[in-house]
This record gives sequence, structure tokens and C-alpha cells, in this order.
Amino acid sequence: MKTIRLFLLLSLVWAPASLIAQVQWYQNQDGNNPPPGGTFGSCARSFTPNSFVACYQWGSDNETYHWKISKSHINGTEQRSFYLSGTWANIEMKVSYGHVYVLLRSFPLDGTTAFTIYKLDTNLVVRKQKQISFPNNFFIYNINAFELDASGNVYIAGDGQYPSGPDFLPASFVAKTDRNLFTKWFRMDSSATSFTQVKVDRLGKVYVIEDYYANFPEVKIRKYGSNGNPLNTKTLVTETGRFNLIAKLDEPGNLMLYGGKTVGDTAQAMYLYKISRFTGNILYQRDYFQTTGLQLQDFTEDDDGRLFALVSQYESNGDQRSVIARINPQFGNLIWTREYPFSADSTLLTKLVVNGSSRLYAIGAKRDINFLSKAVALRFNKNGNPDAGFNGPDSTNVQRSHALVDGLIDRNDQLITIGNTNDFDPNTFNSTYFRAFAIRYGTGGNHHGCDDKSGEATNNTILAKGSEATLTTDTDIPALKILVYPNPAANEVFIRNADLAVYERVSLYSLRGELLNQQYLTNTNTRIDVRSYPTGNYLLVLHTKKAGIANKTISLVLQR
Repeated sequence: MKTIRLFLLLSLVWAPASLIAQVQWYQNQDGNNPPPGGTFGSCARSFTPNSFVACYQWGSDNETYHWKISKSHINGTEQRSFYLSGTWANIEMKVSYGHVYVLLRSFPLDGTTAFTIYKLDTNLVVRKQKQISFPNNFFIYNINAFELDASGNVYIAGDGQYPSGPDFLPASFVAKTDRNLFTKWFRMDSSATSFTQVKVDRLGKVYVIEDYYANFPEVKIRKYGSNGNPLNTKTLVTETGRFNLIAKLDEPGNLMLYGGKTVGDTAQAMYLYKISRFTGNILYQRDYFQTTGLQLQDFTEDDDGRLFALVSQYESNGDQRSVIARINPQFGNLIWTREYPFSADSTLLTKLVVNGSSRLYAIGAKRDINFLSKAVALRFNKNGNPDAGFNGPDSTNVQRSHALVDGLIDRNDQLITIGNTNDFDPNTFNSTYFRAFAIRYGTGGNHHGCDDKSGEATNNTILAKGSEATLTTDTDIPALKILVYPNPAANEVFIRNADLAVYERVSLYSLRGELLNQQYLTNTNTRIDVRSYPTGNYLLVLHTKKAGIANKTISLVLQR
């Protein structure tokens, strides 16, 4: 086993609270599916004051995907379960007024599609069920957006087509149902467009984001009244180099548009627009975190209207870091940033968890030299100062990798997260079994129910902005200066600076371990076409042909 010795000059060290921070409980979620199947955690939400709900891709039988909604007490006891299945199916879950709303998207191989919304009560019993359809034989390609308003009304938006003689007439739609899934209104647009996102303000006014690839980079913002009457449409010419666009409403009701962009030929950055709720005009436009390569991991708002961003930065020399920042919502300037270089602590952060409390969490994984990983959560005061670090469960002695994917803060101000585990062979770089889990972290209680060793945290030191580190290993392995961009990607991915003396081919895998694409490297700069793969998370693997050098695995996000 290679050993790593880190000599750190620290600017920030975890507070003493990290000495007693630990896993309070561990809940195993395992559908007992043999490879290449498995169970994967997807999302977690607060439900009642004493419970939370989480969704898991429970398993698959060829093209049939099974999903599980789990309700658990905040003490870790699972109380209820609800299962759904469909062809190449995925689900989306929302919570409102003591009910869970689930959208099931199913894509049978015969070309038909099925979209069903379920309303579940606190016992996860179906109270209402509605299959989405429209008159005149309208065919739905996809429901792109699924939202609830403050009163529990349900909104969907997406794209489809009308049959029209020998040809077909494409159209986009937005629709509203009440909380019992009775349709209130729907609107169609047969012009060349695509309704990609929908947001609803506190007065019930509906914002539909129209982002049609043929008009790129132009974006239209359509506004409807609570009764479905069109109010106005604004056109915004966005960044020519943007590779995604995400919309959210801030606490006062202004529209925020954000995502990743390319800057020239050699850099990437995050962009942010704030659109006035009153006039529809741009209040400000800002760029942040410019570097050689960038992945926007999360952008969120707490209950008090404070904005936070989390990005991964990739340098041309192969270095990478996680950056957490707080953004002034009024003017868009950065209030503070915290940087965590991977070379110092091997930590990759992918999600922020916030609410109205005085703290926030950044969650993800911490890897070791053999590509195994621990689930990790970092806690901060909202002034940016870290005050605790949480590790667990431990994977380094049992050949497993753990990573956190989503979370919530319960009424006791404790962090509950869900994550994924895979049995991993560091010699062959193969994952042999997948399962999911839920964890509560805190500063008291006992760790139980986990078949790994104790997840009690130690006094972990994380290198922050302004500090320095020296990394030495017993084996001299050359630094890999490989750049993969854009990430997230939409249509194509580029790999730069691949050493042909070291790497011979690149493969694209699903998170289930399915090989989707493979091509041999004939040039140090390689292009991979990803247009045929759906939105989601993937793995790019650069396969080595040189003894002593490991394969290089890169997390890739496809987002459209």
C-alpha cells in the first residue's frame, strides 16, 4: 500500500466539535440486485416534523426500472414504503402539505410514453392518481418540468406533437392541476419552441422558460396569470458559450437564471442573471469562478434568502478543487468563498444542504489513493467559517466506496443524508455491487446498523483558501494533466492532453456499470459525441496501457 504524507500549513482547522461528530444512525437500503443492477439513492426531503422521505432506484429487470419511496422517522426507523415500476422509468418527487407527489416517466420501447402523477398521504397510500394526456391525440415527448406552488397546486411543462395528416405538428405545453390533480387549465404553443422549465411565484403567477436549441443562445420567458391567461413574454439573449441553463425564483420572487459557460477557447465559468419580478428586466449579470474547467454542482437559497454556490474547478495541470461561496442576492457580488484543493484532502463536494438555521452543509466523498471513498459532510457557519467535519461510514478496510448525494436538516438541527455504496476492487477498478443508505450525522448518539466499521469522525484538517501543502508518495507517479470539458455537457465532450504513451482508449459508462461507448485514442485531443444519451450522471474512464499507472475515472454530467 502506498502511503501519503501531507505537510500542511493551515489557515483553517476544524473546531473541536469535529472530535465528537459522528454517525448517529445508519439505514441500509438494498434491493438485493446482482450486477449490473443495484440500488441507488436519488433524493431526500423533509416531510412531517418527525419524518423524511427519500427515493431510490430500487433495481431493474432488463428495461423495467423499479423505484422505491421510503418514509422514515428522523431517528432512522423506516416506517412506510411505496414502489413504482416502468419501462426505462425515472421518478421525480415533491412534498407539500403532508402529501408526497410523485411523477413517473416511462418510455416503452414501442415509442409510446406514459406520464403519471401520484398523490400519496402520510402513510404513502395513493389518494389520487392521474395519467397526463391532452385532447386531439396529442403525443407527449417528455415532461421537462414538474413543480408545486405554495398552495399545493401542480404544474407541468414539456414538449410533444399533434398528428396532422401525413405530417406532425410539434407543440409545447404548460398545465396546472389543483392539489387533487384535477386539471385547472393548460396552454399549447405550436411555434418552434421547447418549454424546458416552469416556476411559480407566491401569487400563483407562472414563469415558463423557453429554451429552443435552434434559437440558441436566445431564451424566452413566458409569464401566465394564476388562471392561465398569458401576461407577457420577454426575450433574453444569454451567453453564447453557455452549456446549460437552470431557473429558480428567489425569496422575493425575482427570476434567477444560471449555469456554466465557456470563456473563449480555454476557460469555463459560472454565470448568473437576476430578472426583475416587476419589469422583467435584467437587474444584474455576473460571472464567477473562472478557470480552465468548471462544473456547477449546486446553487441554492436558504429560508432567509441567502444564496450559496458550490462548484468544482479543474486546472490545465490536472489540479482540482471544490469551491463554496455565498453570493449577495441584491447585487450579485461574492460575500465569501472557501476553497478545498483535492490534492490536500482528497475531498470532492457535490451538494449543499441549507435551511433557516445558522449552519449549512456541503456533502460528497473523500477518496483515498486506491479510489475507495468515505462519505463526508462539512459544516459551516453562514459567515463561511467551518465548525465541524463528519466522516462515515468507513470504506477503506472493506473495499467499498461511499458518497453522499442529497440531504436535509431535521427539526433537531441535525443533518440527514442519503448516499450510495459500491463494492469496489481497486486492482481491477470494477464495481461489483451497489446499494444505498441513509445517515444522520450529529454530535451525540450511537452508530449502529452498518456492516462497515464505526463511522466516528476524527479531527480532520481540510486545506482552505490561502493555505499550502506538500504531497509526497513512496512511488513516483507522473502527474496527469488531462482536461475534460464541458462538464456538465450537452452534445459533446472533449478530452485534452491525454498522453498516448499512457492511455490507449476512453470508455463511457452508466452509473450501473453499463458500457455505453468506447473509442481508441489516436490524438491527444479527443471528441466524444454524447447526444444519444439522456440527461444524468456518467463515468468516463481513460484506460491505461502502462504498468504502474491506474485508469483515470472522471464523473461526467449530461444536462440539457
